[in-house]
Amino acid sequence: MNEIYQRVKLIYLNLIFDVMLTNMSLTILDDLPECKMYYDDFSGLKLSYRYLNNHNKSTIVFLHGYNGSSKSWAYQFRHFKDKFSILAFDFPGFGKSDNFLNPDMFKVSELFIRALKSLNIENYYIVGHSMGGMLAQVLGANKNSSILKIVLSCTHKGYSMNYKEPLREPYEKRLYEREKLTDIEYGNLRISKMLPDLKDKEIFNFLSLISQDISKEAILCGGSCMQILDTTNLLSKIKVPCLILTGSKDIVVPKEKSNFLLNSLKNAEHYEMEGVGHAPYCENVLEFNKKINSFLIS
Repeated sequence: MNEIYQRVKLIYLNLIFDVMLTNMSLTILDDLPECKMYYDDFSGLKLSYRYLNNHNKSTIVFLHGYNGSSKSWAYQFRHFKDKFSILAFDFPGFGKSDNFLNPDMFKVSELFIRALKSLNIENYYIVGHSMGGMLAQVLGANKNSSILKIVLSCTHKGYSMNYKEPLREPYEKRLYEREKLTDIEYGNLRISKMLPDLKDKEIFNFLSLISQDISKEAILCGGSCMQILDTTNLLSKIKVPCLILTGSKDIVVPKEKSNFLLNSLKNAEHYEMEGVGHAPYCENVLEFNKKINSFLIS
């Protein structure tokens, strides 16, 4: 009887601990600026974003990855709030942004450029992670005069597939999982696959909570943009300093893909974070933010 009691007690305590960690993750999300909307007259679409405007301070534009949204940058909003103005967009289909029909990164980049112009942001830094890093490359080639520096986190040049090819098998699998699983199941699955060695429950819950919001439309839009992208011929057009940031345990973007960027960009440096995978922006917040800050102000 005493053994049963101890087991029940342990289960209860673990449950309480998990709830506490989830609440801790929610707390930092609650600190984010409210979500605002940009209505694009050209496309008829709306784009959601979070903006902390510190007047007379340079702006960092954060671009999230395929498992994320503007919420992904909560730790960066907290860290940089007194140092920079901070803007984080939701990629089309993500957050509250409208979905793009027949999307590609060039259409998305033009949409973002119009949004930046509407906010009177003329010069800015870009930090792009994974899918957001692919978009950052296109922006860097298209709008070079407005961009001061670019950070490319855990990203590559795209999958170089034909427009008419069907969605990649991993993306099709996500669509199936999104339809069959609950929000919590889907979020947990995505993070466990992305970061199989992650032990920090607070970070796991933070990432899972964000991934739970991802819709089928987001999977389609983001996946389509990434699989038809090839920035090979764009990289020589990026003139500004670039930091290529990688994680030593990243299983999503192999090192050879990051090395291609490093070898192709004229003004790039590389920094590898030890012991982190595909989400360095929250796996090791202090090191990630410190490296970005030192690169941007140097």
